[in-house]
Amino acid sequence: MPRARDARGRFAKGSSGNPRGRPPGIPNPRRRVPDLAARPLSAQALSDLIDRKPHLLRPLAEQLLPPPLAAIDPAARLGIDLASLRTVEDIRRVLSTVLAAVARGDIAPAEAAHIAERADARLRACRRLARLERRLVHEAGPAQTTRG
Repeated sequence: MPRARDARGRFAKGSSGNPRGRPPGIPNPRRRVPDLAARPLSAQALSDLIDRKPHLLRPLAEQLLPPPLAAIDPAARLGIDLASLRTVEDIRRVLSTVLAAVARGDIAPAEAAHIAERADARLRACRRLARLERRLVHEAGPAQTTRG
């Protein structure tokens, strides 16, 4: 089947060898990141590439630099075991430790807020558990007295 052509001999719109275009999921070849392990570039060629396509700087740097270290939990850095928190007094002690660490510059305020949120969630869970235990004891109490 011959393909439709315009007056200048070019393919008419929608009748080329690939009328639907590039399939979804296939990356644009102009934005594709070169694999530096398979095909190393000289320093000058790399510099020229980044000058022409600055959006490639981060992906190329990720190929050259080692992976970032895993983040250490700020609570663990301060020696705080959030799983051991049971009472309001425990939370109060932890929060005073966290505030002192922020004042010293050991942790960032955002890290302190994250620890405080986790401690609050722990305290709410302990309170819910205590309410559930009280309800179970209350419901089990009269049932035991009617048996005896």
